[in-house]
Amino acid sequence: MKNNYDRIADLYDLYVTTDYDIAFWRRECASAGDVLEITAGTGRVTLPLLEDGLRITAVDVSYGQLERLRAKAQEHGLSVETVHADMREFDLGRTFPLVIIPFQSLQENIDTCDTTATLRRVRAHLSDDGRAIITLHHPEKQKSMDGSALRLVEEYELKNGNRMLFWRCRRYDEATHTGTSHQFYEEYDVDGMLRRKRVFSVNYHVYERAEIEQLIDQAGLRVTRAWGGYDWSELTGDSCFMIFELQKA
Repeated sequence: MKNNYDRIADLYDLYVTTDYDIAFWRRECASAGDVLEITAGTGRVTLPLLEDGLRITAVDVSYGQLERLRAKAQEHGLSVETVHADMREFDLGRTFPLVIIPFQSLQENIDTCDTTATLRRVRAHLSDDGRAIITLHHPEKQKSMDGSALRLVEEYELKNGNRMLFWRCRRYDEATHTGTSHQFYEEYDVDGMLRRKRVFSVNYHVYERAEIEQLIDQAGLRVTRAWGGYDWSELTGDSCFMIFELQKA
């Protein structure tokens, strides 16, 4: 994994505001009580679950994002346990009735060995009768995203009165099944002068269904249910996502 979210931890909440999956996570986690969330980031999924009264242990490799998560939880009078760790190699010494990897972040393991290592960490932290839920993009949707054209995604007004332009372009290599999203952040003052610019590249691996199911099996897990979307729709060739419920094999 080379995606260093510490570099944009202060910007992440500005442009990642989507909530299309929150109802799904609230329903799936409702009866678990105690949840291990891997790649929690700044708490986009964590906070709604905390508001529902769940106990969340939030793991992320970005210390800066976990700082933001703790600060936001405190602002809302909520308590969360955070663990600064790589999803491939952490050990909390306990198990959970539910382990989740939201927002398709498992795909940021470019090497399949890293994905298997992460899935083994999932299994190690799963109670014998527990379940895990992992989410991935559907490969057919990702293959259509290849293109080098730079696109203006959004414009934001910052607290200091400046404005930020968020640009992005995507590339996909079908030979290696890897993609890259190049993100550009430009901050301009009231006179239109460029004051700061940042570039952040996110690398990810696009898994075919048979490939990820093989890695799940190698990690000592089995698929118990599969969905093609956060509306619990059937997983088909036209789905946007691949969502798998897992249990110990």
